[in-house]
Amino acid sequence: MTSILGTAAILFVLEELQFIFGGSPPLLLFLVVIASAAWYGGTKAGLFTTVLSAVTSVYFLTEPYNSFYIARPSEMLRIATLVGIGTVCTLVIARLHDQEKRALHTVMDREEQLKKEIARRNRTQAERNLYVSLAKSSTEFIGMCDTQLEPFFVNDAGLQLVGLDSLEQALKTPVKDFFFPEDQAFIMDEFFPTVLRDSRAEIEIRFRHFKTGEVLWMIFNVFALKDLHDNIVGFGTVSTNITEHKQIEEALRESQRDLNHAQAVAHIGNWRMDIRNNILEWSDENFRIFGTPKGTPLTYQSFLDIVHPADRQLVDTTWQQALTGMPYDIEHRLIVDKKVKWVRELAELEFDKHGVLLGGFGTTEDITDIKSTQEALQYERAFLRQIIDAVPSMIFVKDREGRFMLSNEALAQCYGTSPESLTGLTDENFNPNADEVTHFYQNDLDVIRTGKPKLIPEEKVTHADGSVHWYSTVKIPLCDTDNSCSKLLGVATDITERKHAEETLRLMDRRKDEFLAMLAHELRNPLAPIRNAVRLLKMQEATDPKLTLSCNIIDRQVTHMTRLLDDLLDMARIMQGKIRLKIEHFELTDIVNNAIETSRPLLESRKQELIISQTMTPQWLEGDHVRLAQVLSNLLNNAAKYTGEGGKIMLSVMRKGSDAVIEIKDTGIGISPDILPQIFDLFTQADHTLAHSQGGLGIGLTLVRQLVEIHGGTVTAASEGIGQGSTFTVRLPALPMDSSAAESARTESVLPTSKFRILVVDDYADAAESLMMLLQAKGHEVEIADCGIKAIEQAQVFHPQVVLLDIGLPDLDGYEVAKRLRALPETRDATLIALTGYGQSEDHNRSQSAGFDHHLLKPLNFDELSALLTSS
Repeated sequence: MTSILGTAAILFVLEELQFIFGGSPPLLLFLVVIASAAWYGGTKAGLFTTVLSAVTSVYFLTEPYNSFYIARPSEMLRIATLVGIGTVCTLVIARLHDQEKRALHTVMDREEQLKKEIARRNRTQAERNLYVSLAKSSTEFIGMCDTQLEPFFVNDAGLQLVGLDSLEQALKTPVKDFFFPEDQAFIMDEFFPTVLRDSRAEIEIRFRHFKTGEVLWMIFNVFALKDLHDNIVGFGTVSTNITEHKQIEEALRESQRDLNHAQAVAHIGNWRMDIRNNILEWSDENFRIFGTPKGTPLTYQSFLDIVHPADRQLVDTTWQQALTGMPYDIEHRLIVDKKVKWVRELAELEFDKHGVLLGGFGTTEDITDIKSTQEALQYERAFLRQIIDAVPSMIFVKDREGRFMLSNEALAQCYGTSPESLTGLTDENFNPNADEVTHFYQNDLDVIRTGKPKLIPEEKVTHADGSVHWYSTVKIPLCDTDNSCSKLLGVATDITERKHAEETLRLMDRRKDEFLAMLAHELRNPLAPIRNAVRLLKMQEATDPKLTLSCNIIDRQVTHMTRLLDDLLDMARIMQGKIRLKIEHFELTDIVNNAIETSRPLLESRKQELIISQTMTPQWLEGDHVRLAQVLSNLLNNAAKYTGEGGKIMLSVMRKGSDAVIEIKDTGIGISPDILPQIFDLFTQADHTLAHSQGGLGIGLTLVRQLVEIHGGTVTAASEGIGQGSTFTVRLPALPMDSSAAESARTESVLPTSKFRILVVDDYADAAESLMMLLQAKGHEVEIADCGIKAIEQAQVFHPQVVLLDIGLPDLDGYEVAKRLRALPETRDATLIALTGYGQSEDHNRSQSAGFDHHLLKPLNFDELSALLTSS
């Protein structure tokens, strides 16, 4: 159809354009259609089109037209040419077309093959990409290497696992370097040859971390890589990191070791009994406890065989009951190596998922030591109970609420009960004295709250029988492990007898003081008239030397006795803390001079030489002028007594630092080394022989030390031994050298003594009369009264200006008389002087309260009395 239409189209064109071509239209124009027909339709189409073109040309384009007759030969040639060229063209084009078609088919086949190859390659690439993606995303170690064990792939997880930073770094690292050196020979010489032989192998081995060197345990799974011809071209691995698993396994093994060790330390083993198969399993410690070699097959009967024969029935019965649901908690004995051993066993039953009884799991604890300790503790507790019950002191333990947690027999007897009955109760349940109970509880709380021991030297406890006893109690906190304190231990010792003894001693001490005061009074009374008489005799102009000597002897001995009384009473005052110091400022020279004047008669009587050495710079002290002068005079008298006639006594006064130092050294009998340390002790004398004749009570040096120490100083004694003399050194704190506060108040009165009306009141006639004579000799007007009532009556008539009043009178005491005299208009302003043998500090205080102006001791120092009268 295409050829006909094409031929018609060419015919139409040639007919329409014939005016152009004239009588010879170009027939070769049909070759276009012929060529097309031959190209698209092949040889037949081309030849058909050629014939059709020739017929059409003869009929329509050759004269005569519309006829198949060819008139001219040229036209015949043209037609023949058309046919010839058309045939040739058809043949040529058809062949070309066939060749092209075959070429096209070939191309198309090749293209199809290419498409298939591309598709196959795309599928392979996709699969490769998938495998690579899977390898990269895998958490396993994936790697590949060639047969020379040089890596050409390691996934990211593998790189990170072994501490490599990049694939390039991995590709430069031989496979053997991924392992520890000690494993490399095995990998290279044994493992990979196995892979070559079997195409696959697997092993647990250590990788190493390239940065930290730590161990990485891996399941190293290696397979051979083969080509299409089944030749091994490399190795691949997908390895799993089992480090954590290995660590867990090691931890489990360590835990098992720890468990075995803990069981060994605690002496506790474990066991499991399979009752269906009669199989008994033991831990290592259980084997040790039962003394059975580890690994020995065990049954229930073999266990019973080791149990002590006396306990087997009990153990078997308890186990059979346990299988029915009863508790299995039993202590029993074993016979191990012919020795008895105690164990405690506990068990719980085990069931399968259907509730069928399988057996039991239990523990065995070796309590042999505990049993031994319990027995020892029971024995010790009984022993301690015997001890604390035997102790006479009350022993107890209390809690914070005051409840007794422990007590002994002494406390139970105190409260009339037993130690067991006291437990859990308080003092309030037994002691009727609420004040005592409150006192006890308050002390308990103080100890528990502060956590510090407390000593209660004395406290009363009312016993159950109503008797009151005194106790010395110590309470000690008992702290827990966290240092908290909730209880205390108390020990109370009965000191009732000591308390009574102390009361007796205090009473005896008071009576002693009263006796000493009375003794002094009674001794001073006869001394007073003796001194007064001696004073009167001295006032007379005696011509007989023997009389003068006798008067001096009597005067010295009266003075000595007076000093002994003063020392005795001063020592008693110091020991009782009753001595009072009159503090003033004075120069050291004053007390030295006073002491020398006091001791001079004794020194002169023994014809001793006193050598004085002192600094020219005044040294000022602060203290009691009289007491310190008494210290020095005692030391001088002591030196004089123990130095022979004609001996030497050296008195040195110096300044050392801030101290004033007085040193008294003699050439006397010295002090033996065994006595020297006790020379200042009470009643100690340097001469202990019965032949000593120096006299004294042995309190002079003790009094010296006490008075010096009261003033903040020290006194020491030194001697090179018997016959080597002695040295006493007194150190007293001195005022600064530039002190101007001290002024000497020691000035002698040069005013003449006034004449007074004096009333002497004393029931001791000799003392009163001798004193009256002395006063009258001085020009005073004197009257005497021998009791208090007479004194008051005489005072109203005599109007005395001075009253010398004895304290111990037969009717009214001197204090009452003084009060009444102060109330009388005649004696309201009179000078009242207590003249008594009582010289205690309370006596001075009482006389002052009663209205006395002065308090003088017997025997009277007449010079002191004259000074008082002069100042009145």
